[in-house]
Amino acid sequence: MASDAGNKAIIFAPVNTRIAKKVLGLIGAVIALLLVLYLIPVDIFTLRLPRQASSLSAAVRVKSGQVIRLSYRHSVELMRVEGRFQIGPGPSLLLKETRTTSVGTGLPNTYPDRTRREGDWFVVDEKLREVGGFRFFLSPINQTRLATAGKPIDLSAIRAGSIIIMNVERVSLLRWLLWRIGSVPWFPEPQTQ
Repeated sequence: MASDAGNKAIIFAPVNTRIAKKVLGLIGAVIALLLVLYLIPVDIFTLRLPRQASSLSAAVRVKSGQVIRLSYRHSVELMRVEGRFQIGPGPSLLLKETRTTSVGTGLPNTYPDRTRREGDWFVVDEKLREVGGFRFFLSPINQTRLATAGKPIDLSAIRAGSIIIMNVERVSLLRWLLWRIGSVPWFPEPQTQ
């Protein structure tokens, strides 16, 4: 009887070794995939809430040259204003142009040499000025809308009276995927001056 028990151990030993090799191979493949995803950088347009420890409210993958549109109703004149931003190299957030239907005190600045008319719009060429960390106050009267890559970004979950900071951050593809799949945020890199 003792010899039968010894034979069974020998018979099952190769099966356990094969399973162990497969499991180790799978673990190695997963680690390699995670490492590759961690090493691939991607540019992300972010909305952060500075009054809430810079918590991440939205994150959209972008490419250099894409346009971000921030439109709102001016709180005094009640006319539409639209800021068009562009994703620049580095990455960076660049102010491309400001559109407004009226000009005057308290309204977005216009400059004779940089302003043109397009239908009802006064369009100010902002010369792709870098504006990383652009802050905006959200108020219900403004009816603020934000879109990138032609898709709206939902602002309805952000409490009225909040300040948002729009920026572009370079993060690993793994971090961005964790945000997309499970809303796992990342903290912004400290800004160096």
